[in-house]
Amino acid sequence: MLQTTDTRQAAIDLADRGWSVMPLLPNSKEPHFDLCRRAYLSATTDKKLINFWFDFDANINLGIGCYQSGLVVFDIDYRNGGELLSIFKPTYTVQTGDGLHLYYKANPTDVFKGKLIDGIDIKWKGYVATAPSIHPSGARYTVMDDREPIVLPNAVREQVWKR
Repeated sequence: MLQTTDTRQAAIDLADRGWSVMPLLPNSKEPHFDLCRRAYLSATTDKKLINFWFDFDANINLGIGCYQSGLVVFDIDYRNGGELLSIFKPTYTVQTGDGLHLYYKANPTDVFKGKLIDGIDIKWKGYVATAPSIHPSGARYTVMDDREPIVLPNAVREQVWKR
């Protein structure tokens, strides 16, 4: 997938990848409840519905339903002390307003903690805002590494898996 600032095209490309997307309010990380009443539970790969969202509001931001997409996302926030740890292996990566989202393939039977350490949240049952959305700070989410997400490394999984 090529980097694009066309949010509609990005949504279609992500749906083609098999990732369930959802509309967010413009310049926000909040669900666009006029278009997705059940928030991340309304995330879809249905291109007809995705196009309807953009016909309704061309300025929406874009989110990805993590669990429905088979993903676990590590949300590294620099302002909260987060950092790119050596246990993380290269994978699909998005630069956020103040950090990174690292996307890994998740096993549907896994259950994850909500946080790895201060500054690194774990998004799994829920959603993340994604490129090319506009962060509330005004910064654009940008794909930094477009490779297919890798399976969550065991070294990380052992630290975040709820038993």
